[in-house]
Amino acid sequence: IRDFLKPPVFDDEQKTHQAYLLNIIIWGLIAISIPYVIYAQIFLSGTSTRALTQSFIGEVINIFLLILLRRGYVRAVSLLQVIAFWIFFTVSAATGIGVQGESYMLGYPLVIMISGILLGNRFTLGLTALSLVSGLLMVFAESNGLITKDVMRPPFLTWILSFAIFPMSAVLQYLSSRTVNNALKRAKESEEKYRLISSVSSDYAFESRINDNDLGEAIWIAGAFEKMTGYTPDEYINAGGWYAHIH
Repeated sequence: IRDFLKPPVFDDEQKTHQAYLLNIIIWGLIAISIPYVIYAQIFLSGTSTRALTQSFIGEVINIFLLILLRRGYVRAVSLLQVIAFWIFFTVSAATGIGVQGESYMLGYPLVIMISGILLGNRFTLGLTALSLVSGLLMVFAESNGLITKDVMRPPFLTWILSFAIFPMSAVLQYLSSRTVNNALKRAKESEEKYRLISSVSSDYAFESRINDNDLGEAIWIAGAFEKMTGYTPDEYINAGGWYAHIH
């Protein structure tokens, strides 16, 4: 079971990290429909077929994406996951009670969070704008009688849907914080390695450039600079750099 659930590993570290995030998100989406289907089958006989159909389509899509993910199509799976999930909630809201339903109020924010983790800011900004336009169209549709508000909707159903979606939101929050912490950890390890190399180096390295005034300007200095010159890098740069120390 552990081998079946674990994410694929690739030669590219970034691709492996993306696949790890996708694997958790897809399995989470597979799991969140279960309480909704169970509740609909037991207590909502009139909508049980709709709930079963929605969940079946979602599960088939997610299983297909898992297969693509294990074959290495990480970027394509990310795009397909977000687009398919957005379409799912759009259709669910449009065929339900529009912007006042859980698909719009809870589903869209979930998709936007997934998009932010997998596809970056630019795509997420476009998806957010598209979601708002979609909601506005639903408002117009309801005003013209194309969407009927269900005033008899049981409140417990809303709780069941939130019971499915809120844990998924917590998973996404965990993935976001884990990504940030891993990035900070790698940066700290890289900085420590750089410091150790500099401290034991018998030479020094530097980077400089010609500025707008046609003068040499030090950018950074590392290595045994202080041991060889008697200046710390900050003292050297503040005093005017190389040109200020020529005999």
